This record gives sequence, structure tokens and C-alpha cells, in this order.
Amino acid sequence: EVYFKNLSKQKQKEVMEKNGNNHKLRVCVATCNRADYSKLAPIMFGIKAEPQFFELDVVVLGSHLIDDYGNTYRMIEQDDFDIHTRLHTIVRGEDEAAMVESVGLALVKLPDVLNRLKPDIMIVHGDRFDALALATSAALMNIRILHIEGGEVSGTIDDSIRHAITKLAHYHVCCTRSAEQHLIAMCEDHDRILLAGCPSYDKLLSAKNKDYMSIISMWLGEDVKTRDYIVALQHPVTTDIKHSIKMFELTLDALISFNKRTLVLFPNVDAGSKEMVRVMRKKGIEHHPNFRAVKHVPFDQFIQLVAHAGCMIGNSSCGVREVGAFGTPVINLGTRQTGRETGENVLHVRDADTQDKILHALQLQFGKQYPCSKIYGDGNAVPRILKFLKSIDLKEPLQKKFCFPPVKDNISQDIDHILETQSALAVDLGGTNLRVAIVSMKGEIVKKYTQLNPKTYEDRLALILKMCVEAASEAVNVNCRILGVGISTGGRVNPREGIVLHSTKLIQEWSSVDLRTPISDALHLPVWVDNDGNCAALAERKFGHGKGIENFVTLITGTGIGGGIVHQHELIHGSSFCAAELGHIVVSLDGPECLCGSQGCIEAYASGIALQREAKKLHD
Repeated sequence: EVYFKNLSKQKQKEVMEKNGNNHKLRVCVATCNRADYSKLAPIMFGIKAEPQFFELDVVVLGSHLIDDYGNTYRMIEQDDFDIHTRLHTIVRGEDEAAMVESVGLALVKLPDVLNRLKPDIMIVHGDRFDALALATSAALMNIRILHIEGGEVSGTIDDSIRHAITKLAHYHVCCTRSAEQHLIAMCEDHDRILLAGCPSYDKLLSAKNKDYMSIISMWLGEDVKTRDYIVALQHPVTTDIKHSIKMFELTLDALISFNKRTLVLFPNVDAGSKEMVRVMRKKGIEHHPNFRAVKHVPFDQFIQLVAHAGCMIGNSSCGVREVGAFGTPVINLGTRQTGRETGENVLHVRDADTQDKILHALQLQFGKQYPCSKIYGDGNAVPRILKFLKSIDLKEPLQKKFCFPPVKDNISQDIDHILETQSALAVDLGGTNLRVAIVSMKGEIVKKYTQLNPKTYEDRLALILKMCVEAASEAVNVNCRILGVGISTGGRVNPREGIVLHSTKLIQEWSSVDLRTPISDALHLPVWVDNDGNCAALAERKFGHGKGIENFVTLITGTGIGGGIVHQHELIHGSSFCAAELGHIVVSLDGPECLCGSQGCIEAYASGIALQREAKKLHD
């Protein structure tokens, strides 16, 4: 990136004209609460540092302006940002109706603000109801929207709000490869999607070495040591308020029994939050010697607290996203974060319906240290986002384009027909053959293609691409709309990144191979890659005998022995992505050699190859 401030005036003009701008880009950043500000602040600092390119207007609304939630607008002022407008938009009541009324109040107040500011682009974060009001107002007033953290999957109403904002937004910044693939699957324009990572990681990954003992002492007491306290942050689940309040009560009971110093943060402003605060007060948490209850902790200090905690517990997205950067153990309770990508530091307790379950989870997790995870960012999100902002052409038509799959003119467009014709490409990479199939959403194979599996990496990847492109073209002729690609391969696979980490000897030159990127780039479709045993388990869960069953194991015997484990309706990969490699359990240290390189694996005795070998011995 060529820094604008170092260019001559003539060159500055050329750069701005190239980007479709004959003036500085006027950016409005609207922040609603402490959580979204932690993601938006790094971007705001970046924008402020380049006044040659940008003008920044800050709008503050939502719980930032409520005393019960810490008057967190003050931290924006402490960061030396000028707040252009403060909008009181929260209707008190903390129930479902109050949330709807708050959205309505924001919609009434925002048009006047946006008319005065006239921003070129508005930056909106996440999945909060306040953000939905911001995106709706900007879209209806023909203001371009940049949405941060689209494409992610979690639980409750947040999913619906996040995806609604995606449809309103003109540009998208996502944090993970999976989120990017989800946006592509939602038919968003590929050229307007940026995989940048989470902006908060820019601060997280540079904050580890700061003085943390004074921060721990300030919030928890001078006698508290690192890894010997807990941070608790739990919010109501708006689609099941009664159950989430009960779960919070059980969490507090478990924490009291666990008898460790605990920092408890007040919940957010969602429906049910007042009831949760009443539960805290009923149990005397604010006056308990082992607890410190607070409305807000500045983000810089919060980073240090979670980085050096013995454990974090609750259902906040912070636990499954940011805390992984430090390897701090996390206990994720309930369904609020269902579907989020997580590191191995997160223990999910989805049915947290007894105090004993939560207490057992605390006993398992407290004090552990996990490898640091960078699923959500590498610390360089902000430079990417600023470069993306500079590339926006204001002369480009405002109306969004959607990348729908190609459809023949003579194909019926009624909704029943569309649902019937939705399909996927399935790729099965075996030791001998390479198979590609067009598969319907009912699991039926519409058309199948088979070729011998080439021996070299280059030939194999070229053949996969060739067969996928041909199948995608043929799909139109057989009245199928391809929504994505699923790839099944032997060996150890990281499905989050779409990388084959280590293959079996049957598939040569097939380790540390990125399968997702080249196929996704060629077809402009989301691509999912996983171990063949895991794929079989997913198929059983969706279409076969595992349908509706909470816990089961799939066992596959063939050239090798593999399997898949489904627990609480979720596929288990394990920390090293080999949870279900059942064939490679060693039963005899001096047994026959296995194709994995070890000796005495189950596969060395009971696979198809092993049985052929034994049969030959008997025959001879």
C-alpha cells in the first residue's frame, strides 16, 4: 500500500480520481454498546490517522448512554474521539416489546442525523437490534453501508438480524474464511467482500506484554494471582428468556460453590437483562467476598483480565472469539453461540440445566492453558479495511448486485421448483478413484462422474477443478442449481481452513494442501472440506439412521477404517482434527505396520487391505 501522505499533490489527486472520489471519504461510524465499540475503535483510530483520505463522524446511541450500563460513551471521549451526535434510543423495560420500540425510536431519530451528516459510507457492526435500525435507515436513505462481521453463525435472534443487515449492506468485512463462504452462499457480490479478520485482534495481539498485575489487583484485589480467578459474562437469550435466567441462576450457584474469586460483568441491554440483575442481587453477588460485580471494564483492561484468568464462563461472543487469542479456558453455556467457530480452549455445555453440570465444567477447565488461536484474526485487519475503504468507487451504482447461480430461461421460477432443484457438488477423493457428483438437497445423486485418481499433486488438483467445472456446467442442463461444494478425503483435515493436513500413504503428495481456496476461486461457490469418515457421519445425521439421534458413532471399513462421532447433534473433530480416527487406535505395539506409519493399529488388522493379506496367507 502506498501511503497517501507521502504522495505529491498531483499523485494524491490521481489516486482519489482512480478510486472514484474527488473529495475525502466521509465515514460515519455508529456505535451502540461496549461490545461493538471494541471492534469499531481500531477502525476509528485508523481512519483518524489518515485525514488526507477520510473525514470521521461518530454517532453514539443505545446502551452507551444509559447509567445502568456504565455510561460507556465516556470511553469514546477518553479515546479522544469527537462525538458528533448522541441519540437516546433505548426504551426501558428490557422485554421483547421494549426492544421493538427501541428499534422504532432509533428509526424516528436517525434520518435527521443522517441528513445533516450526509456520509459517503456508514460502518455498522454485528447483529444487535440497534445495528438493524442503523442499517435500515442508511439503506432507505441511499447511504452506502459497510457491515463488519457478517456471515457468522451463532444462536438466537442475532443470526436473523445479522443476515438481515447483510442484505441491507453494500460492502462486507468478514473475520473468517467460513463467514466469507456464507456471504458468497447468500449471493453477495464477491468483489464487495473483504476477508480481513476481526479488528479487535489488532489490539488483542499487541496487548499481551503490558502491565497486568496492577489491573488484576484493581478489579479483584491485591491478593489475587494470575490463573486463579474467573471472569463471568452472561447475557439473556431473547428467544428463551425464562430458561436463560434459570441458567444464569445455576451459573451463580456453581460459582459460589467453586469458591474462587470471580469478576461478574452485568449483562447487556437485551430483553431479560433486568431479571438477570435481580438474580444477582437476590444472591448477594454485589456484596459477596468472592465476587466483584461491575457494569463495565475498559476494553484495554478487560483484555488483560481475560488473558490471565483461570477461566471465563458465560455465553458472550467474546468468550468464543477474542479469548482464544490468549489460550484462556472458556466454558460456553447454552445455545447463544451455537454455530460459532471456536478454538480448542472452549468447552461447550449446551444443556446447562443443573448446577452440577456447570460445576463439573469449572473443575475440568479452571487453570488449564491452551494453545493460542487465531481463527478470527492475525492482527492486521485495520490496514486491510482502510485499503478496502479507499478502493470504494462512489461513482459506482448504489444498487447492489447479487450473484445468483445461473438459471436457464425456460426453468420454472416458482418457489417449490427452486427448492426442489437446489443441489451441491460432492467430491469423493479415494485412494484409487476420484468421483464428482451432483447431489440434490434430499441426498439423491443426480449425476456422477468417475476418473482414476492421478498420482501427483498437480495432476490431482487439476483434475478435481476440471471435473467440478464440467459438473457445474452440466448442472444447468439437468435442472439443478449448485449452491456449494463438499469435498471428502482420507487423512487428517482442518475443515475450518479447508486444508488437508496429513494424508494416508494411499493418496500420495497430499499433505498441507489447501483445497478450499482454488476450488472456491474457480467456481465462486462456498467449499467445505472434511475427512471422509466425518462426511459419512454428517450424511447419516442428515439423511440416514442418525437422523434425530443425539449421540452416535459411524464406522467405515474399506481400504482403511475410519469413522465420525456425533455428540449432542454436533460433529466432533477434536483438538487435532482426528477425534474419530478409530482405525488408528494402537492395540499392539509390535503388530503389523499400518499405512499411517505406526504399528499395531486396528486398521492393520481389520481393514480391507489387511483382510486381503490374511486371506492370501490362508489361501497360500
